[in-house]
Amino acid sequence: MENRLKNRSGFVNILGVPNSGKSTLLNKLVGRKVSIVSHKVQTTRFCVKGLSVCTLEDHSQSQIIFIDTPGIFAAKRRLDKAMVSAAWSELKYSDKVVFIHDISKNRLNDYTIEVIENIFKIHSNVILVLNKIDLLLKDKLLERIAEIKKKFDFEKIFLISAKNGSGCEDLKLFLANAMPIHPFMYDAGTISDLPQSLLASEITREKLFNLLNKELPYNLMVETEKWTVNIDNSIRIEQTIYVNKESHKAIVLGKSGKNIKRVGSLAREELQELL
Repeated sequence: MENRLKNRSGFVNILGVPNSGKSTLLNKLVGRKVSIVSHKVQTTRFCVKGLSVCTLEDHSQSQIIFIDTPGIFAAKRRLDKAMVSAAWSELKYSDKVVFIHDISKNRLNDYTIEVIENIFKIHSNVILVLNKIDLLLKDKLLERIAEIKKKFDFEKIFLISAKNGSGCEDLKLFLANAMPIHPFMYDAGTISDLPQSLLASEITREKLFNLLNKELPYNLMVETEKWTVNIDNSIRIEQTIYVNKESHKAIVLGKSGKNIKRVGSLAREELQELL
């Protein structure tokens, strides 16, 4: 009972520009897929919560509620503006803020610097996570870290590879200890606040993006219309894919329905594992 009174629970906001590895990092920290991943920018369209519980040295526990946000970019379309607005709105409620940057691609450009400066205006303590360190030579990595330190005073800098998990446990343990003393906000077994039907839609959308890539229009949507649990506990899921133009249907279907069959097969395979 005494240790329960010392339990911790808090929110960690994961921010970054598009394709920096936010969703991959979230899935790695949670230990299970809760956010979809693809090479298309702005794959994440809304804030997704993923939860992880860590046992600390004093045997108390810390529940970290990670919030994966849409990537921050210069939005022009209405949908894009709504997504970026959602990313910013979550920031003020977070106990810790993590900014993730793909160190393998480039130095901090003017836009990324502007984003970080705006984050500091809302949160004084920001943690920098440099992702994909395995793709950069050590000398080049150290050079870029030195450049970043000259520009910003981050609370702490972590070097990770979200894909293979290097450095992720150290990051999670640091965040677990940094959470405020508070009873768990979610049941201990909760992994995400995402309804299963919505997760199913997201997984199918991910498969469409990854299979068709450049051929597929960005603003495609998937809706789970029926979710039926059968007597043998198997689940029948019926989904509708929405596209903008009639010509896009042929892309999704493929010759003799080849694409749609492949997407269905990949989605079913992953959902069977998750559910």
